[in-house]
Amino acid sequence: MELVTKSKTYRLTNVRWRIALTFVALSSVLYVVLALLAYSAFDWILNYSIDEQLQVLASDFGHAIELNGNLPHFRDWIRVVQTEPARSFVAIQLYDKDAKQLEHYGPKGPSSLHKDSGQVKDFRLLVSPLKKDNQVLGYLQIAMPTAFRDEALQKLELTLLLLAPILLFGLGLGSYVISDTATAPINDNLKMLKQFLADASHELNTPLGIFQARIDLLEKRLADKAQISEDISIINTATERMEKIINDLMLLAEIEGSLNDEVDVEESADLESTISLILSEFQAKFDNKGINLSLIESESLKVACSRENLHKILANLIENAWRYTNSGGSVKVSLTSEKLFAKIQVIDSGIGIAEENLPFIFDRFYRVDKSRSRQSGGSGLGLAIVRALVESKKGTVNVSSKVGEGSIFTVFLRIKQ
Repeated sequence: MELVTKSKTYRLTNVRWRIALTFVALSSVLYVVLALLAYSAFDWILNYSIDEQLQVLASDFGHAIELNGNLPHFRDWIRVVQTEPARSFVAIQLYDKDAKQLEHYGPKGPSSLHKDSGQVKDFRLLVSPLKKDNQVLGYLQIAMPTAFRDEALQKLELTLLLLAPILLFGLGLGSYVISDTATAPINDNLKMLKQFLADASHELNTPLGIFQARIDLLEKRLADKAQISEDISIINTATERMEKIINDLMLLAEIEGSLNDEVDVEESADLESTISLILSEFQAKFDNKGINLSLIESESLKVACSRENLHKILANLIENAWRYTNSGGSVKVSLTSEKLFAKIQVIDSGIGIAEENLPFIFDRFYRVDKSRSRQSGGSGLGLAIVRALVESKKGTVNVSSKVGEGSIFTVFLRIKQ
């Protein structure tokens, strides 16, 4: 698989989008809260202003009301309204003590007397009792229409709604641009780490190759003299294990340093034939350990993944199942489809994974049973490679397991249409 160098990896681009979307989400919540506060404050200010005007008008009207007898009435109020037309914008209502309307001036107001001041439908009210010698003779009710207030609130609401997408788009764009600067140190560190892994693996590969060649040569010379040394065998095993770790590190650096879903987007692989090939490759290994390997369910599917990458994914999962399954156990493979994805399951009857270990099972160099993994030549990178390859193809991988009962690794890969 060819190494593709890019300035921004898929994962870092995702980080930038997550930062931007998180900022927009928080800004949206803040904007909604501030908009509601602004709306409530504006509404309160308008109502307070109306109530102040009503208080002033009530004070003026009080001087024009006569309380002679048992019924209150206005003194020559028609003339006052005619000389001061501004007062005709409010509905002025005079009621007796039994809430019967006696007089009404100005626009149409509420149809009845209300005991409390405040908001009633389309009016803001002020109700004032009219007393003489501590006896209530009637009530003055002043009602100001709130159409202008409602219109002002509607305009404010519309303005806030229109500003919201513009503001949030601007904030989102700005945060996405700024997040590039924020993630620059992470990007640089990742590049340095990937470069280090690639360089270290490459540099180690050269002396390792020489080391391996010399061991093979020495082993042949000792074999000719019938002096095969156990030390040579141990060194050879350690060298092979080191070579596997280096190769796996190089593969991980290659996967994470390139956008593989863009590189082989046009490639596809036949799932059924690939798994059949892998099962035949592993059959002898499973037979030697006394483990039953079988394909229990299969569909003819093509997945959006190169045959080489698909082989690495499946081979790592099956080898992992072989490593952690005891003699007499079984490993089953299932290939089915689920909506737009191919569902691959590797089911083993092995030692299982404790619940507290499950979140870390795909981490590099993480081993559930360290001694078993080293004895069988595991590098601790197989499942990390599986996750990296699967996620680079826009797929998912997960595991469910119980200690002593086995594990089920499930991979979802997009079906090639």
